[in-house]
Amino acid sequence: MVFGPFVEVNHHGQTVIFGCGLLSDETTESFVWLFTKFIEAMTNHAAPGVIITDQDAAIARAISIVLPSEKINVVLYNDQYHRLVHIIKQFESPAEFEQQWIEVMKTTELDFVARFNRALVHQRHEELAANHIDLTQTPKVTTALMMENQMVQIYKKKILLLFQNELVQSNSYICSKRSSFDEAKVYAVQRFEPCRTSDRTRQVNYFLSTDYISCSCQMFDFEGYPCRHMPCYMKKKQVMLLSEKYILRRWTKNAKQARVFDPMTGSYVHTDLGHSLMSRHSMLSYAASDLVDEGSLTDARSTFLLSEFQSLRIQVKDIDSGGEVGMSRNRNKSVEETHVVCDPNPVRAKGCGKRLKSRKEKALFQSNRQCRACGTSGHDRRTCPTL
Repeated sequence: MVFGPFVEVNHHGQTVIFGCGLLSDETTESFVWLFTKFIEAMTNHAAPGVIITDQDAAIARAISIVLPSEKINVVLYNDQYHRLVHIIKQFESPAEFEQQWIEVMKTTELDFVARFNRALVHQRHEELAANHIDLTQTPKVTTALMMENQMVQIYKKKILLLFQNELVQSNSYICSKRSSFDEAKVYAVQRFEPCRTSDRTRQVNYFLSTDYISCSCQMFDFEGYPCRHMPCYMKKKQVMLLSEKYILRRWTKNAKQARVFDPMTGSYVHTDLGHSLMSRHSMLSYAASDLVDEGSLTDARSTFLLSEFQSLRIQVKDIDSGGEVGMSRNRNKSVEETHVVCDPNPVRAKGCGKRLKSRKEKALFQSNRQCRACGTSGHDRRTCPTL
């Protein structure tokens, strides 16, 4: 069967799977069904703004039917291309070729579903780990600009580090006015280096009617955070804080705070998806899956783990009823207690560099070294008697 995953980039810049489908074939009708069900599963039946897929004619026709768009960028992914070429060229016997070919193709449905669920659990765990870092760590401020202190409170850490680099690099650029029109003002931003000025010049446009800045490098349109040329212009105009129009919600700390439709009540509720039931389920599933892998290796481990699971089930139920288990575990630590940890300053480790050798160690090395000319010990090529 054909496996069709829907993947996207989350607010940490991580690639995650948020939907999938199994198809019996790769015809246009099958893809039309897949995309139709995908739209039905989305909130308000909203279609995605951008779809990146491979150069398949059936997929292209299905997208034009279900998800019509003005332009579709087609990218060919070669995930298994080099491995298949290696199998074809390197293995000579039919038996070796068939064995390696089977390993590349789809496993059984049962194995595939198990591995797919493990992959989902791993992705969710990575997102939870990134959320934990944002909650407990405060990134180090690299400049004294108010704009950086503003974004420390708003951006996720990974995006903040990228923005900080652009902010630091902006100090190496100079901004000068080039021309002015009724609807816009044009500025030239160029990197300044000692003794010379680079030839590469970026153009920053300020549109008067919309109070909006755009740069010719188009990094903000592509990456979603301001490029180094935009802060250079802002500092020239004494703009201290970053406007909301240049802050994408998906890179902020409240990116997953949204309205979610509750089918039980038939209404929308505001919730923080980072602390929802799904997040807790993902965290526990990841921990339990590792434990199950270890316990299933032997019969003794499986029997012991199964009995412990039954005991834990009873203890977990006692927590909600005010049992001693829940009280004892939370007695010494408050649930709402948090600790803020700042990034340490980078230092050079003491162990860097070569170790100093003693005279005895050097003499021992010289006596055991073999001559490159004759192959005997006790001398080197410079003092070899055969040369």
